[in-house]
Amino acid sequence: MKKYTLGFIFNASLDKVLLMHKLKPDWQVGKLNGLGGKMEDEEDGIRGIQREIKEEAGLNTEPSDWIYIGTLHSATWTMEVFGYIYTGDLTDAKSLEEERVEWFDVEKLPKNVINNLRWLIPMTLDKLKHGGFKEAVVEC
Repeated sequence: MKKYTLGFIFNASLDKVLLMHKLKPDWQVGKLNGLGGKMEDEEDGIRGIQREIKEEAGLNTEPSDWIYIGTLHSATWTMEVFGYIYTGDLTDAKSLEEERVEWFDVEKLPKNVINNLRWLIPMTLDKLKHGGFKEAVVEC
């Protein structure tokens, strides 16, 4: 089973989210997604998202600052979802790979976001603001 990690980074006022302009895989080309990717062998979700954020946006994060949101499951993969509040300068996030990162207004997400971001981003914000649930488990 393939294991993935997905992270949503928000600014301190929680009105902007950092997303990536996807060039791969084929089904995501031209769309926006959160940052993350495939976990390496023996890597847990927190270490995976911390590594991916460093590789994709150049941001150094602490594992203790990530909030676990939940896990998406399918017959062939799992994806752990995390949220993070970044209190530094928004210009610290740099596009380090071909896929460009950019901050977007959470209330005006572009039409080309991956469909599940329309509920994953609000759910992540709710957990970051209110901590009202332990975890979300979604069967896909």
